[in-house]
Amino acid sequence: MAPKTRPPEGDREEDRAERHRLDQLDTKIRELRPKRQALIQELLRLSDEQRDMFNQRAPQQARLEELNESHRRLGRDLGHLRNALDAARGARDERLAVVRELRAAMPKSARSPTDQLKKEIGRLELQQQTRAVPLDEENALIDRMRQLRKEIALAESEAAEVAKRGETLRAAEAAFESARAEVDRLRKALDDQRAARDQAMATLKGELVVAGQGMARLREKSQARGTVRRELDEIDRTLRGMEREFDDLRRQRRARGGEARRVVVEHNRSARRAVSDPSEMDRAVDDRMEQLLKEGKIRLT
Repeated sequence: MAPKTRPPEGDREEDRAERHRLDQLDTKIRELRPKRQALIQELLRLSDEQRDMFNQRAPQQARLEELNESHRRLGRDLGHLRNALDAARGARDERLAVVRELRAAMPKSARSPTDQLKKEIGRLELQQQTRAVPLDEENALIDRMRQLRKEIALAESEAAEVAKRGETLRAAEAAFESARAEVDRLRKALDDQRAARDQAMATLKGELVVAGQGMARLREKSQARGTVRRELDEIDRTLRGMEREFDDLRRQRRARGGEARRVVVEHNRSARRAVSDPSEMDRAVDDRMEQLLKEGKIRLT
């Protein structure tokens, strides 16, 4: 019979160390896999929230563009109103100058009223017709009536000119009042437009603040997602290393177990062949023992 053998002490220690290491790796792997799954769920949650926040920026961006365009349009209208106000002020000043010029050209004082002159002519004509006067007095009376008729004609001409100038002055004054009213209207419109533009700017600033806060929250989500992503990558690297080591150790143990089974099978086969020939059995046993001793797989006690 073959002598009893047992694995060398070093092999048993190595086997126990491998089993212990496999148990440690299996425990750590079981602990890390739930953590990895939880990190995956957290990463998906953060990604969904980040996607929702990003999708919410589309209507907000459209609102900002609309407000910005409204503010720019109000600014352009305000510029047009300023130009119109400057033009209206120029027209008002020009019409004021015309009014002042017309007022300065008006006669300072009027001549005697034509009614009085006509009454005096009537009195002189009556005197000429009802009284007998010397020739020189009659000639003086006729000269006086001629002078009065000239004054009446001149007064009527001046009155017509004054009336014409007065009409021109009143038209100029009306034009000036219209120009001044237009300046007042444009000034009020300019103030209203400026107030509307300032209100639009305040609204735009408020929306920009809200948009900035949204971007800050989006960056926070991105940073949190990056942190979770790094933690997940670290756990994945650790798991891959442990699983690789676990698989390597298990393959080594399987290889050694297969070798041991092969040795046993070969030994049993040799033993069965040697049963019919005792000398053959002794020789096979001696050869196998020598081989196992050389390989360090057994030792004699």
